[in-house]
Amino acid sequence: MILTSFSNTQVILLSTAGTTFLLSLFFQVKQKEYLAVGFLIITALLVFSFAAMLDPFINLWDERFHALVAKNMMNHPLMPTLYDDPVVNMAYDRWDRYFIWLHKQPLFLWQIALSYKIFGISEFSLRIPDIILGAVMVFAMYRSGKLLVNPRVGYLAGVLALSTMYFLELVAGRQEVDHNDFTFMVYVSLSLWSLIEYRKTNRTFWIYLVGAFSGLAILCKWAVGLLVYLGWVIVNLYQKKYRVRDYSEMAIALSITFLIALPWQILTFFWYPTEAHQAFLLNSSHLWVPVDGQRGIFWYHIERFHDIYGAFAPFLIVPAFYLLLKNNRDKAFVISCIWMVIGVYLFFSLAETKMASFTIVVSMIIIIAFAALMDSCWSWINAYLDNAFLGKMVFAVMVIGVLALRFDVGSLKEKHSVSDPKNVYSQMLMHNKEVFLSLNLPENAVLFNVKGRHYIEAMFYTGLPSYNFVPTLLQYKDLKAKGRRVAIIRPKNQALPDYLVNDSTTIIIDKEIRGYN
Repeated sequence: MILTSFSNTQVILLSTAGTTFLLSLFFQVKQKEYLAVGFLIITALLVFSFAAMLDPFINLWDERFHALVAKNMMNHPLMPTLYDDPVVNMAYDRWDRYFIWLHKQPLFLWQIALSYKIFGISEFSLRIPDIILGAVMVFAMYRSGKLLVNPRVGYLAGVLALSTMYFLELVAGRQEVDHNDFTFMVYVSLSLWSLIEYRKTNRTFWIYLVGAFSGLAILCKWAVGLLVYLGWVIVNLYQKKYRVRDYSEMAIALSITFLIALPWQILTFFWYPTEAHQAFLLNSSHLWVPVDGQRGIFWYHIERFHDIYGAFAPFLIVPAFYLLLKNNRDKAFVISCIWMVIGVYLFFSLAETKMASFTIVVSMIIIIAFAALMDSCWSWINAYLDNAFLGKMVFAVMVIGVLALRFDVGSLKEKHSVSDPKNVYSQMLMHNKEVFLSLNLPENAVLFNVKGRHYIEAMFYTGLPSYNFVPTLLQYKDLKAKGRRVAIIRPKNQALPDYLVNDSTTIIIDKEIRGYN
């Protein structure tokens, strides 16, 4: 059986999620909205918890970097470091070996560090913030779909969100760029939801939340966190609002956004001017340089659309947007949503660096559109049935069928099984984790010759500075003067230098680190 490939805890989580989902669907069919949504949120918590347990190791791109920096930030939250103890005299001049690590904005790292503080340091606690934010996202999807179309669309949007396999892979740390992109997507979605709520209620409270969530989004992944303001401007232009006073509410929200997001930018340029400048240049270069070889053709994001939303999604997105536009309660806002999707896809299609997760900031809009399509299909069928009971049964079968098609447990087993010897990736990282945890090195040790970029996992699991090269004589003498001991993984195809071999304090490790150069 497929489930035998998962741990007992995972099976319990998945089985309980199935039960709570059926309860949610039952209450949805019975039109008990609050109970239906409540059980749907519980289902989301269970499903995302299941996803967080898929890999009992930290993943390569880019989870290992995020895990390590967040661990270091537990002791100094305003000083993000990759090398917390840069004891070796060398150039810490690349994003993958910085001392001060400003490669990403800090909010999602602060969340992980707080989770470590509360729950202890582990792969699961690394992913707990995503579990919580995932459940919040499901609620935001529900409310937004309800306000834009009807409660049924909101419910269906929540179902689609928690069954999106790409989201589960982000929570598991397996998809690039894992927790950073997932957190960013959620905060952008929350800013859009707040704007929808404001347009429905006209309460100032929601203006403040638009600004707050947009600011938090920027603190995850910079300027695209302002996306909600693009939508807001388009709405105003569509409604022929051209006067300055028509933008006063937006100005209030924007001031809150800057109040939240700017202090960190200012602080880093004062405290870490060189590193902040380097990070700014590297991040901006994504527009015209394929950073780390992440290149693709202009249509890259269109081609990856099915990877995120499902095999049939590319064929359904146009009718989905048409039906969302036709059946919505706020035509101006839906038009702005469509333009936001077009704008995001066009912007990242023009950028030279291509990564699939770049476009998920507009996932809430796309998922609500698919929910509107599902709702329209059910409405057409229900109109022909002319029988309330049969209509409810058709709705339940439709939802279960869509969930069964989308939630591919078989692919999760194949990709994440740690017991299958054919799963080279998982076997490799489990082996390396076991090696690092078994080293039991003294506190003053410095670990060398760790293969490839696996020195990042080495630092996470051992708590010691680790490097992927053999120290030079000058570096060796400097370390000795500092009272540090060299620990080195024996090279396969070369002899160790005499100054290491003849030093009785050198710790030579005859264990293999598997992986990539």
